Order: sequence, then C-alpha cells, then structure tokens
Amino acid sequence: MAEEPLAGISDVVNGLRSDFPDVSVSKLRFLESQGLIAPHRTAKGYRKYSRTDVAKLRWILTQQRENFLPLRVIRERMAGVEWSARVSEEAERLPDVDVSDRVRRLAPTPAPEPAGTGMTLPQLANASGLSLSQARELTRYGLLVPRPAADIDFYDAQALEVARIARQMFDQGLEPRHLRIFKASVDREMDLSTPAVQRVLQAGGADAQNRARDLLATQAALASSLREALVRRTLQSLG
Repeated sequence: MAEEPLAGISDVVNGLRSDFPDVSVSKLRFLESQGLIAPHRTAKGYRKYSRTDVAKLRWILTQQRENFLPLRVIRERMAGVEWSARVSEEAERLPDVDVSDRVRRLAPTPAPEPAGTGMTLPQLANASGLSLSQARELTRYGLLVPRPAADIDFYDAQALEVARIARQMFDQGLEPRHLRIFKASVDREMDLSTPAVQRVLQAGGADAQNRARDLLATQAALASSLREALVRRTLQSLG
C-alpha cells in the first residue's frame, strides 16, 4: 500500500484559503496547541499534514464559521468521529507538494503599512512602547495575535491598539501575566453568546450572518457598559 502523501503547513493553509479566507499558519498552530489536530512531525520538527488531518481542519473551521461553536464543544464532538472515513473527500483538495524537508527562504521583512499594520513583533514593541519580552509574553498569552505571511508573523492595527493599552496598564504596575484575566473574560463572554447566536443562525434568512454579528457586537457593548457601571459603584463605595 502506497504511503499517504503529506503536506507542509504553508501548503495546507494555501489549499484551505479558497474556502476559509481567514485561515493562517498561526491558526493551525493554535488548533494544534488546543489538542484538536496532531500533524506528523519530521526529524527536524517540520509539521506534515495528511489528508485525514486536512479533513479534520475543514470540519473544525466550518463549525467555527457557520455554527460559532467554542473549541470545547468542537473537541467533544470530534472525540466520537471516525475521521478515516473522510479521507477520500480530501483527495482532490490536498495540494501536490514536495514532502522532503526543504528549507524555505524567509521573505524580506516589509516596511510597516499605515496605521501599524504589517509590523513584526520588534516593530510592534517599538511602536507601542513595550519591551520585546513584554510583547512576546502578550503573544504567548493570546492577547496579541499574529497574522503570518511567508512564514513570518506580522501584527496589524488591532494588535497595535492592544499593545498600547497593555503598555499603559504596565505603567500602572501590572504585568503581562495579569492581563490573562481579560482574555479569559472575553472567551467566557463569547461562550455565553454562543446559544443566542446559534438560534439566530438556525432561524435562517439571507441576512442571518449579519444579524449574528450584530448580536455579538451588541452583547459585547452591553458587557462593557456593565463592567464600567460596576467599577463606578466600587469607586463610590470608597468615598
């Protein structure tokens, strides 16, 4: 029996991008870190994905995009699936690639685009006033999310905004590890919003996706207002 062909992470991302435009190398790495995918590793540490792995990725990305399922629920549903049955569906989707451990030449670092987009991590740290170690910790804790291009991680205007807010919080005596609570809070809020969003999507209609996004935005704004009100109450109690 012939050995199943394997594809590198960049080739898999390129193969998925026609159906999932927002997919990235960092996204695949994150799903791996959450135990949802486990690509083969070569002796030199390169990730190699089988057709079964790509089938899993397509299912995971579809559940996130269409059903807004949190990773915890996706992980539970994946546990009872026989993924080998899906391999044939990916036969025409997996790109033909050289499976040898080739060394890729890194693209030159481009100049930052306006509004802070396209920055490398050192550039982001410099623009926001963070130290490089602080920026690295924020990335490790998931507060700064890179967008890979040509195997290099870049950070956009939203990342720069987060970095600048974080720097001001550090000026008040906080440390990167303290900011994990804010990321965890947002994740919990998204979990709370999931049932309502699913009801909107299940109701259907041409504008279901837009209504679901509006619902998420409204709930996020209300959560922010509630936090501000609770902080004001605490300040008043101090006299």
